[in-house]
Amino acid sequence: MDIVKELRQRQAALGGIMGELELDAVALVGNSAVGPLAYGCFRYFSDHRTYYHLQALVARPEKPMAICVGSILHLDGVHNKGFEDVRLGPDILGSVLTVLSEQKVCRLGVSLEMLPANWELALREKFPHAELVDVTQEIFALRSVHSDYEIECIRECAKMTDAAYEAVCAMAKPGVRMSDLHAEMDYAMKKAGAEETFTLMSNGVFSYTDNKLPCIRPFSWPDDRIVQNGDCIGMEITPKYKGYWTQLARTVCVGELNQDLKKAHTLQLKAIDFAVEMFRPGARLEDILKALWAFTQEHGYIPKLPFGHIIGLDLDEGGRGSLESELVIQKGMNFVLHPTMVLGDMDYSIFWGDPYLVTDNGSVRMNACSTELLVL
Repeated sequence: MDIVKELRQRQAALGGIMGELELDAVALVGNSAVGPLAYGCFRYFSDHRTYYHLQALVARPEKPMAICVGSILHLDGVHNKGFEDVRLGPDILGSVLTVLSEQKVCRLGVSLEMLPANWELALREKFPHAELVDVTQEIFALRSVHSDYEIECIRECAKMTDAAYEAVCAMAKPGVRMSDLHAEMDYAMKKAGAEETFTLMSNGVFSYTDNKLPCIRPFSWPDDRIVQNGDCIGMEITPKYKGYWTQLARTVCVGELNQDLKKAHTLQLKAIDFAVEMFRPGARLEDILKALWAFTQEHGYIPKLPFGHIIGLDLDEGGRGSLESELVIQKGMNFVLHPTMVLGDMDYSIFWGDPYLVTDNGSVRMNACSTELLVL
């Protein structure tokens, strides 16, 4: 599908939101981060790479959007994305205030999650009688159900994770530096077309009684540690393609089979299969998470969040930190499932999971790589 046609459909849907909420306009600011629910809102309606506070988007119900950008992106906005009104200027906030001043503003839609404090103060000063209405959830509901265009982007991104996993498995062996493995993984994804990556890795000997495999977490970047015989390597392989993220979580054995890891891997696959069966249109996310929690306990393990998360233009779009969720599963949603099941005093377990797309007939795994536990 042509991106301009895709954007027009999204803009029309935003017009529907403005009509329902009786908004005079919507203003969204471009930001650059990983995680916040509203990070992808600007890109969703513009298909522009997002730069911190250097772009903004203004929409009104009765006309196409006005996008305020720097001159570098001007031609792309006019000629390639179908925008009829592109404003230039170094003062992006000033441009937004000018555009909004051209017509009455009584109710202005914004994302309070992403709106900078100085922007909010300027908007309230410029439009003292206007009401700022948070549209984050309404736009999230729109974004979470992916179109055919988006699904194709996600499929291509999943191919990049397969390529990266294959590259790491081909290189991993005793004596290799973790930083070299990370570089090889990143190269494989960038070579395949990834616009950026957010990849985490860890190594050590996994054990239920004396675990030496550190938890993958933000900023657990690879260092110059040397992989030893008997080590395990955990990885979250996470590229972005045309704005859309996907994630593959895997743990492998190096040199010899780790029996505790084999046991954890077997349970992990059972838990994922159990959850996938419930990811069908009409199901409630809360019910799925609570059922997976009970499944873990029934198998003698301690469940710990997160079990996974929704993924799209944001790397983590929700469904992560709580068993309470009003979200109803719909066709076109994309989830990464990576349950956490531990024993005793462990804080974390192995890293294993895949992205799944919800279809009319259930959920489909987006990756083609093996789900077997590998010994390299």
